[in-house]
Amino acid sequence: MDFYLFKNGVVDATGLDKDALHIYVGIGVYLLSLLLLRPIFKKYSARAFAALILVTAIALLGEYLDNRQTLTELGVVGLKAAEIKASIHDIVNTCLLSYIIYGLTVWTKTFQSINTVKPMIKRQKKMDYR
Repeated sequence: MDFYLFKNGVVDATGLDKDALHIYVGIGVYLLSLLLLRPIFKKYSARAFAALILVTAIALLGEYLDNRQTLTELGVVGLKAAEIKASIHDIVNTCLLSYIIYGLTVWTKTFQSINTVKPMIKRQKKMDYR
C-alpha cells in the first residue's frame, strides 16, 4: 500500500488534521517506547533518551516515505523549498512535545514526587526488635 494513501486514509477515518496526527503519533511513540523499553533500561533518563531517538527516527522515516517518489527519481536536489519546509514542519510537530516532556522530566522537578516517604517509627538500635 502506498504511504500517501495510508496517511490520507487515517486522516479521513479520524477526521483530524495532519498536524494533529503528527503530534499524536509523536507523543504516542514516545509514551509507548517508555513502556516497552522499561525492561531494557532501568534508569529513567536513559529510557527517555532512547524513546526520543525512536520518536525522531519515526518522524524522519515518515518524511522519507512522504517524499520517497521525489527522492528516488530526482534525489535530494529534486526537493523544492516548499517540500523541505513542509517536512521540517512535520518533523517539529512530531517531535516537539516529546522533547518538551523529556526536558521537564529529566532537567526539572516538575514531575518528581513532592513528598518523601518516612518510616512511621524510628528504629533506634538493632536490639529493639527482640
